[in-house]
Amino acid sequence: MKRISAILLILALTLLTACGADRPGDITESASAPTAAPQTGTTEQTTAEPTTEAKPAREVDRSAEEIYKNHPELTPVNYDSPALLPKSDDMGRTYIDRLTFICDSPTYWLKLYGLLSEGYNTKQIWTGPEGTMTLAYLRDYLIVDPYDGELRTIPETAALREPPMIVIAVGINGISFMDEEYFTAEYEHLIDVLQEASPTSQILLQSIYPISPSFHKWGSITNASITKGNSWILKIAEKYGLPYIDAFSALVGEDGNIRPELVKDDGLHPNADGLVAVLEYLRTHAYVPD
Repeated sequence: MKRISAILLILALTLLTACGADRPGDITESASAPTAAPQTGTTEQTTAEPTTEAKPAREVDRSAEEIYKNHPELTPVNYDSPALLPKSDDMGRTYIDRLTFICDSPTYWLKLYGLLSEGYNTKQIWTGPEGTMTLAYLRDYLIVDPYDGELRTIPETAALREPPMIVIAVGINGISFMDEEYFTAEYEHLIDVLQEASPTSQILLQSIYPISPSFHKWGSITNASITKGNSWILKIAEKYGLPYIDAFSALVGEDGNIRPELVKDDGLHPNADGLVAVLEYLRTHAYVPD
């Protein structure tokens, strides 16, 4: 009888030990349990805090800030705007090759100077058959599709070609007669039709370039009116959550006008050196998604 009691006691102790094992559903928890730390002269254990790498701060390019301060007639850039593209690494030619410019004549000269891939035959310049266009008349305007030379509307061309990145570089031809409401309505319409036609395209908004007082229409257009228009474009960029390219700063001189060595004799169009400076600015203030 004593022998039977001893056997029963052993069986009971065995069952109690088995009930303390991990359950099948605890595999992950068991696998992630920390192992015992080796003894180092103290029994206190510490747990390392998880670390996350901080994002680098935006390095905003304020190279033109003093120029604005010295020329109060100019509307300064809002350097605190989240839409303003900060400095970046030089993204090189491959970045420029991804850009398609919907532009008026100052940027059209990228084609004439052969500064883009394929030179004069580049597919990256979209504008009218005259080499320019006016913001106020773009709703039904026909541009030259550089892929086949056909005339199409801007949204038709965008839907057909789906460029990866579109730079809107227009406004100089409307700033003389369009107020903010008119300018904004037409600019936003252009963004709307582009986003609908080619939703995969990343759109960037570029400032209007500065000009020289030697321009024969100086007075109806000045750098004061241009910077005011640029402030409208920046506000549109903020509204749509789009990047803004402050190309004005790449060309402006200490006197608040385009630097003389960067402009053609007409006082309006950047020369080859001026457009090279713009391309360099684009490469070093590139849109880099988070």
